[in-house]
Amino acid sequence: MAEFRYRRFRRPFDPRWRFMTGFQNPGRILDLGCGPGNNCANFRRLYPQAELYGVDVLDRGPAGIDYRRVDLNDGELPFDDAFFDIITMTHVIEHLDHPNRIAKAIHRILRSGGGFYVETPNWTSTLVPSFGFCREQSSPFNFYDDPTHVRPWSKHGLFEFLREQCHLRVEAVGTCRNWARVPLDVLKLPLAVIRRRRADLIGSFCNLYGWSIFAIGLKSGSASGASV
Repeated sequence: MAEFRYRRFRRPFDPRWRFMTGFQNPGRILDLGCGPGNNCANFRRLYPQAELYGVDVLDRGPAGIDYRRVDLNDGELPFDDAFFDIITMTHVIEHLDHPNRIAKAIHRILRSGGGFYVETPNWTSTLVPSFGFCREQSSPFNFYDDPTHVRPWSKHGLFEFLREQCHLRVEAVGTCRNWARVPLDVLKLPLAVIRRRRADLIGSFCNLYGWSIFAIGLKSGSASGASV
């Protein structure tokens, strides 16, 4: 059984990494909205013995995982009850029309003691300017720069989503910000504007601003605690 230990004081600027590295011997891992497979690649390095699964709307999934084509808005997750030790969903929930529907499926397929990580743009991303220069680069800045975004989320909204809809115990909620990078980002911002480098501008500003938020939930039956 994969016991979860949240590493609160190790790389405190990277909650996704702390979640991913917080397990011992997970058997099955699912990435909802896996895209090109970045999360799965990291899990493969961390847990080479684990079975990796991915779900997305792409015709073909990343190599080396068990891929299922499912539209999370209206499709069914084709997995048995209590099948996964770990489930991740990064920058997906903001695209869903009915997120509470997937919440019930997450609770069903997550085993007792398993963990779920969700990451999404902060609602405050709706307040930043669009920075429309260099439009040939597709990186969104304002939340609504991405026309597939449906609704923004707050930290409390994620808390209630995990507690009331997924029926999980909330282990952590917070802002994704790399504090170690802040001094460098302050210097990079004006240079990015002068050089018209949209990707650099967005990367630095999003870190300073706290553009993304996260939440971690555990299904009843876990033995968890902070590891320093």
